[in-house]
Amino acid sequence: MDDNKQFTDAPGGDSTPQQQRPEKFQLHIPEEALQYGDESPEMQSFSGQGSASQAPSEEKQSRKQRRLEKKQAKAREKVKGRKNRGLFRCVWISMVILVSIALSRYLLVGVNDMLAVSRTEGTASVELSEDPTMEQVSQTLTEAGVISNPEFFSLYCMVTGADDGFGQGSYEIDTNMDYEAIVNFLQNNNNRQDVVNITFPEGLNLREFAERLEENEVCTVEEVLEAANSDLFDDYDFINAIDNEDERYYKLEGYLFPDTYDFYKGEDPDIALGKMINNCQNRFSKEMRDRATEMGYTIDEILTLASIVQAEANGEDDMGMVAGILLNRLEDGASHDIYRLECDSTTFYPYRSQSQVPEEERETYVSRYDTYTIEGLPPGPICNPGLQAINAVLWPSEDSEGMYYFCHDADGNAYYASTWSEHQQHLEEAGLLD
Repeated sequence: MDDNKQFTDAPGGDSTPQQQRPEKFQLHIPEEALQYGDESPEMQSFSGQGSASQAPSEEKQSRKQRRLEKKQAKAREKVKGRKNRGLFRCVWISMVILVSIALSRYLLVGVNDMLAVSRTEGTASVELSEDPTMEQVSQTLTEAGVISNPEFFSLYCMVTGADDGFGQGSYEIDTNMDYEAIVNFLQNNNNRQDVVNITFPEGLNLREFAERLEENEVCTVEEVLEAANSDLFDDYDFINAIDNEDERYYKLEGYLFPDTYDFYKGEDPDIALGKMINNCQNRFSKEMRDRATEMGYTIDEILTLASIVQAEANGEDDMGMVAGILLNRLEDGASHDIYRLECDSTTFYPYRSQSQVPEEERETYVSRYDTYTIEGLPPGPICNPGLQAINAVLWPSEDSEGMYYFCHDADGNAYYASTWSEHQQHLEEAGLLD
């Protein structure tokens, strides 16, 4: 038996060996751990109650550290924001200064041009097209040396409301005018140089009027014919009184007074026609109106009859006789078995002759105005009569009393007759029978 072991009696009679406690205990810690190392996880996990009591303190210290770091970050952002705002402010101020300088220069140059400062004296030819844009007007004036800043001129016209008042025209304009004077000059038709002077002889029909206007670049035939059948002129009482326009070829036929007129190139057809209609109204005096009423005719009927007289007669003296004969046929013809005017000038209206009728219609064409086929007056005038023809109808020759027939030879000599047999004899003398 080992001498170091002792036995004691356990309860129940059992005996077990009892381990002796060591009398001395020594812990050996390496020197490196004391100087350089942190506690190992194992040691931390078995640190006991003292280590647990330190945890809240460390967590509190960590929160303080995080708050401090946030404050430091905000401080850095604030400093950075101040720097950025300062830079932005500098850039903004610089831009404002640059824009102000540029705008001041633009305004200075523009105002000088607007007031014609330092612009040389002289004249320039300016040609504006039909319905020009503001850009076209400014560019044309710049090229002519009238202005030097087209953009500023366009801006001026837009601000003053003058940008839509320019139209077609040719002008001779001074080069030292300010903007206001330039605008007023160009928007006044009295200053236009492209004026054409056109004479319309008595007896031309409406289409022939239109052709002359087109030849002189006033307006086109199509524009005139369209306007002639419109209601643009119904404010005139004698136009408004027309009640059979559907039967007419041209509503305004007979109302374009033959005369000499001034027109602008590119003029609106309603303005061009308006000049001639207004002249017709002025020429048809109160005395003439009263005379027509006395005779029992409307103005339209007088003009219709006068247009036939204009086309048929040879000279003023002949007009009085022809007018009287036609009135006799209208008013008293039935008593002599005469019901139609039978005038050659109405046969192919609105054409002058059969050769003017479109080829596909030429052989079968029948005019609504043909007085060989209709009784009484045609639906309207066949041409635009002059004052002599109108007066001849209103005051026909007394020598025409009892006369119902007339004709002319190739030289224009007139023959008048009261009976059919006498008229046949005159036709043979004039060489008008086959």
